[in-house]
Amino acid sequence: MFESDGLPLYLKIKNIILQRILSCTYTDRLPGELILADEFNVARGTIKQAIDSLVSGGMVYREQGKGTFINRDALLKHYTDLPDVLVAFGTPQPVQAEVISLLATMADHDVARQMGLEVGSQLMRLERRMLQGDRIVGHSLSWLNSRFYNDLSHIDDEGTLYSQLREAFGYSPTHARENFAPVVCDPRLARLLGCEPGEALFKIERIARNPDDVVLEYSITYVKNATLSLEIAANQNAADAHWNCKIVAR
Repeated sequence: MFESDGLPLYLKIKNIILQRILSCTYTDRLPGELILADEFNVARGTIKQAIDSLVSGGMVYREQGKGTFINRDALLKHYTDLPDVLVAFGTPQPVQAEVISLLATMADHDVARQMGLEVGSQLMRLERRMLQGDRIVGHSLSWLNSRFYNDLSHIDDEGTLYSQLREAFGYSPTHARENFAPVVCDPRLARLLGCEPGEALFKIERIARNPDDVVLEYSITYVKNATLSLEIAANQNAADAHWNCKIVAR
């Protein structure tokens, strides 16, 4: 379980416990110190050091005679949300997402394939449009995994989707992959976006996952009058001379 990386044993265990907290393996409180000591096959004192480190960082707190509990406020502050879209629009006005509908549905073949689910799996379907003032600049459909968001009944127009999911359920996607493609507006999209058929649009597909690599959201967004600027940071690995690249939206 523990590779030799120079870290003290209690810090390795602390990092494992922290990852479990972030992935919602532990949702309210930690198992008892004796249970953890038996699981990790270490002395109870080592577990106490690991938990003491989490307590000092504010991620958990102890209640005498009751146990060690997760600090929800500290957990919420740990996350940095991915914006709803990574594009810039033609004018500097703020963009607001307006909810059109939130409905229970079942995964069709395409959505099931993207989310790694069985056809017919229960999902929540969220439809929104993006506005700059009174002007429509985007339309988005998101399918949310009902295994994690089964009781989702409301998304409002304030705040990002992920911040609202985390506040309501305690967790949200922690990493995502997006595919950007230029497309031509068809008559259906023209009606949704208030533009002319044949106009150039961006189609953005996002697959967002939790730390265990389970897909929590699949979305398709169309935007108009938008641009995407990317910065590519490259560095060479001295060990094998291979280049590693990181692409960052600007």
